Amino acid sequence: MKNPISQALRCWSEWRRQQKLHGRFAFGDARIQLGRAILPARLHSRAAARHLANEAEISQAGDAWQVCLRDRGLSFFWPSEPDQNLHFVIEQEFSAANPHHYTTEPIRLSPDSTVLDIGACEGLFAFRALKDGLAKRVVCFEPSERMAALLRRGAEANGLASGIAIELSGVGSQSGQARMVDGDNPDAGYLDYLPNGEAHVDAVPVTSIDDYCRDHQLALGPGDLIKADAEGADLDVLLGAEEQIRNGAPQLAITTYHVDDHAERMIARLREIRPDYTLRLKGFSFWTAKPRPVLLQASTLP
Repeated sequence: MKNPISQALRCWSEWRRQQKLHGRFAFGDARIQLGRAILPARLHSRAAARHLANEAEISQAGDAWQVCLRDRGLSFFWPSEPDQNLHFVIEQEFSAANPHHYTTEPIRLSPDSTVLDIGACEGLFAFRALKDGLAKRVVCFEPSERMAALLRRGAEANGLASGIAIELSGVGSQSGQARMVDGDNPDAGYLDYLPNGEAHVDAVPVTSIDDYCRDHQLALGPGDLIKADAEGADLDVLLGAEEQIRNGAPQLAITTYHVDDHAERMIARLREIRPDYTLRLKGFSFWTAKPRPVLLQASTLP
């Protein structure tokens, strides 16, 4: 069980450490939903169950569950029987008060934007971006065949399939085959790239953003977005997009909470490649024992 006082002190210590490293973590942004990081999980889990009952109608649909959002005009498919934690998946897409919300300032999208959605999962981010006129096209990268199939069902159910391309692939620092390996913490995974020709039962195809854009004749610009929640491979995503970042300065919204030092390593690298980025770091994770920043955003738009 979390001790609120000791957890608050851990958050304070981590905020001070981030400030000394790069000075890019505003106190107000560190405080976003801080109660969830320091209070016992059972408290916000109860509230989440109430919110989920009010915001969604859930019904079994074959081998999955369809989640219809009453006030949003959207639905998506979930692979297992939902519990109260599904509320947080929904909230991060629609509430700017959630530090995991990708499209707060400095991110600014338009109906002409191209979005690369890395770790697309059930597709709710892609559906919202298209429905709300935040993008013309979303390329969804999802290495799980199961989740990619549910994403496709959701795109069709929402009438958005024409604006979504689904790539059955992971994204990393290089292209080829890789497997996700657990790190020191269950949430701190990393990609283990396999030598050419080597097989592994858990391997999935992986591409880098630079290779994908080169192969598809795609050049990202300042009005476009790379969004990533890559379950521990987030830094690899950034390293594999350096050509696009250097040449086109696309906007970035990348999770930093999976691995202890990802926030500072990402910021240091971006300062080398594109020092003109405006950077924003938001929130502390409440999914992990050690507080870590949740999300890094970057943009060169004025």
